[in-house]
Amino acid sequence: MTAEILKALLELLKLTPRYLVAFGAAAAFLLFSSADLLKKFGVLKFAEDYRPWLGLTLIVSAILFVVSIAIDVYGWIQRKRQGTQFREHGAKRLNSLTEEEKQILRFYVAKQSKTNVLRVDDGIVQGLVGAGIICRSAPIGDMLEGFAHNISDFAWEYLHEHPEVLAGTTNFYRTDKRERWRTGYEL
Repeated sequence: MTAEILKALLELLKLTPRYLVAFGAAAAFLLFSSADLLKKFGVLKFAEDYRPWLGLTLIVSAILFVVSIAIDVYGWIQRKRQGTQFREHGAKRLNSLTEEEKQILRFYVAKQSKTNVLRVDDGIVQGLVGAGIICRSAPIGDMLEGFAHNISDFAWEYLHEHPEVLAGTTNFYRTDKRERWRTGYEL
């Protein structure tokens, strides 16, 4: 019997806040409505017989709802804080790029494209991926030519706001996409 009650309580804890509000509202209705109204709905006897359980249901659902809201707010604050830290770290990383990394990122700015084809076996590319500046956007590619890599929204905006970051010893940009010879008609 005790195991069944614990199992039921654990299932109750898994409910989403909208169900908790529904249980709480139903319990509040049964607890605080007038006897005439409850009689019209045919639940007066139920409300009188189970009044302590309805009160407990209201209290527990209110507590769980408040806890759920607090967890959501805490998660939102954490995501905002992590986003701020990511932007700060990203700005430091973008201001300390090597010339080879700048060449890769210049392609995005020069072509006004958020996608570049880069080789996945290149350490420079993987360094930018690891820093969250670019990411491989497609699982399908070519080991010789490369895979599509997208620039992060933060890096895109930062490089457009601070183009001096890409100034270096050269003005080259890099893509690993090779020109293909056309042997037939265009479709």
